[in-house]
Amino acid sequence: MSCNSNLSRWGIARNMALVGYISQIIMIETGLTYKQIRRLYKELKDEGLTIFRKSHKVRGGATIIHSHTSKIEASLLMQLYFNITGKAALRSININALHSAYKLYSAVRSETLGMQRARWQMLDITDAWCLAQELRSGEAMIERCPSCKCNYFTSVNQRTSVNCPFCLSLPQASSTKKEATSTTV
Repeated sequence: MSCNSNLSRWGIARNMALVGYISQIIMIETGLTYKQIRRLYKELKDEGLTIFRKSHKVRGGATIIHSHTSKIEASLLMQLYFNITGKAALRSININALHSAYKLYSAVRSETLGMQRARWQMLDITDAWCLAQELRSGEAMIERCPSCKCNYFTSVNQRTSVNCPFCLSLPQASSTKKEATSTTV
């Protein structure tokens, strides 16, 4: 492996650690070992940098999307990600695009009255990666509501209904994954 490639992986890992990704995801995305990631965290700490990680493990749609409000949160975040990446989101996870979408999601949340209340639980960057992974693997999709015309994220693993979280309409039975994921706002 070339020196530039190795430096690139370390740079990506460093940025991911500073943003708040957990070790397991950094390992998956960079190919670095757990021991290398631990050393990276130690170096960051020695530099006086603080790493804030809300999550400590990879979660799926079943634990991330557990209520009406969490489905809206996931829909907002993943629609932003899909708008940035387009159909490429169905083939791979783009860490830079995911980070951009997460920053937009955070900004929208901070400017939206009522989303700071206790019932609105903000997703973290690890949750964003987990949802993007489900989208990439085909375990999730972005559907378009036939009633309100809003796009929303839905996972085969979620514990909530498959209704549109914005108007609570049921999805059309004839809707296909291909049609659903090809729509953007």
